[in-house]
Amino acid sequence: MRHWRTAAVAAFSLCLGLPSAPLWAQDTTKAALPKSDSAARAIPPRAAPADVPVGPLPPRSRYTFTRDSVAWSSAMSLADLLATIPGAYVARVGFLGQPEYVAYGGRGAATLEVYRDGVPVIPLGGDSLFIDPSRIPLTILQRVDIEVLPAQLRVYLESDRHQTMDTRSMVAVTSGDFGTGQYAGLFQKRWPAGLALNLGADFFASNGAPLSTRTDQAFEAWGRVEWAPTPTSGAVYQYRRQNDDHDAVVGLGAAAGTPARHGARTDASLRLFAAARADRRGFSGTLDVASVSWGADTILGDRTIRLAIGRARYATSRGAAELSGRLSDGPTKQALEGRAGWVLWPGILVSGDARASAYAGDRVGRRGHAALALYRGPVSLVGEATYDREPEAPALVKDSVRRTVDRSARLVLDTRLAGASIGVVRRGAYTPHPFSDLRLVPAASPMAASLYAVSDFRLQLIRPLTLEGWYAHPVSGGADFQPPNHFRGAVTFRSKFWRTFRSGAFDLKVQIAAESWSAGVAGRTAGGARIPLNALNFIEMFLAVQLVGFTAFWDLRNAWNTLDSYVPGFQHYPRNAQTFGVKWEFRN
Repeated sequence: MRHWRTAAVAAFSLCLGLPSAPLWAQDTTKAALPKSDSAARAIPPRAAPADVPVGPLPPRSRYTFTRDSVAWSSAMSLADLLATIPGAYVARVGFLGQPEYVAYGGRGAATLEVYRDGVPVIPLGGDSLFIDPSRIPLTILQRVDIEVLPAQLRVYLESDRHQTMDTRSMVAVTSGDFGTGQYAGLFQKRWPAGLALNLGADFFASNGAPLSTRTDQAFEAWGRVEWAPTPTSGAVYQYRRQNDDHDAVVGLGAAAGTPARHGARTDASLRLFAAARADRRGFSGTLDVASVSWGADTILGDRTIRLAIGRARYATSRGAAELSGRLSDGPTKQALEGRAGWVLWPGILVSGDARASAYAGDRVGRRGHAALALYRGPVSLVGEATYDREPEAPALVKDSVRRTVDRSARLVLDTRLAGASIGVVRRGAYTPHPFSDLRLVPAASPMAASLYAVSDFRLQLIRPLTLEGWYAHPVSGGADFQPPNHFRGAVTFRSKFWRTFRSGAFDLKVQIAAESWSAGVAGRTAGGARIPLNALNFIEMFLAVQLVGFTAFWDLRNAWNTLDSYVPGFQHYPRNAQTFGVKWEFRN
């Protein structure tokens, strides 16, 4: 019952007037054309369009993190953003810099599907099976959309792109316990003729664990050049290189925890785009030619995958439809996909997608997803269903396709003062691969057909103060790293103090967040015995202050001083582990 104790702490903090800010991003599922970053001014007439997933979608189907919401959160990587999604569990090996895999829906590697500017992020390097979201920093991202399906999370990353004519630059410095340090910078400039230049770099280093003496490092360099000779056509070239240097992690009793990973990943892409109208209504299309390579690795050697993607879209004020095709010399040889979201009549919204894929090893995959939303005023009733006949890890040629059917239903209330949803998710039986980097959990548990209850809430009786959270619990069945009574919540105070600072130059945010769960299962031993996942509580505190273009922050993780870990067998998560830093943004 520890989760109730954690909830009581959060509620007591609220009664005392202690703050916290929304952990969650804004819900953009109702908008056919989601709003752009609130910090950006009007987009100039000659600029590459944003690569936003086709909408509209039913309520609580997509969560959007803008540049503002990321900057005003404690998130250091994509893994931290995913932890705020109802039902998601982040298996953290240690403090910052250590592997952090996301478990959701009992699907293993199939849980997470990531796209960067419309191009799929293909796992490459290491075991080539899983995406470690902690290796994706947020510095060069303008927007992150997370689409929530009954048993899968689709993540759409949009690289930062300059939207105004004034030059923008940013410098950020972070320090913290266990040798943690981050240095990041951006430079962006746009010219009236349609040319734009974006440059960024991010260096991160940390020991990552209480008893560790080594330092893991990651350096990312990024460049983006846009050319839009007309308001409706142009080209974009991007280049991103990330060097990873991560030593092996030792578990309790000198057991082999995680392997060392040393290498460099390079992503390059060229996009051509054209549209019938400058506002992107009507017909539009893109063509992407991209490559991803892994090198500087003395064990794996060099590997390169090339792919081409063509996409056609039609959009109106009521919705949009899209058809895309992909060719590649990687594990996914060919793919044809269609997506649509439409408001049929006031009060009725439908959306869905379907994909047919050809994989290496003469395997064929099929998937489909459909959703229906009935809404009137602030109340919505949503039903979803998915059908998958796909391999979990396409890179494994001998990995056969698995057939699953998942369904969900939820009731949603959304007003300015309060919002809430309650729903059930029926997930089909599935046996995933274990997270191979987590060697202390060598096997995964077979998941029988399961029924989950999922709910979330938001209360904002006065604008500066917000209480919100979510709760997930397996009514029947269950899966690894999907513990019972999983709760995550936050109480937030954020105010610009308008009466004193009428220009809005000053901003303050204070947040207390809590996460808790009951005893569950983390996986199986090599002999098939269950590995218990202990009931735990974690508390995080965050403070940020902004004065014009200068922002300072302080973050304290595991303030509850919990002596245990997110993954059994590893050293306990560091107690009172803090980071602090500053960021300057200039426009001139």
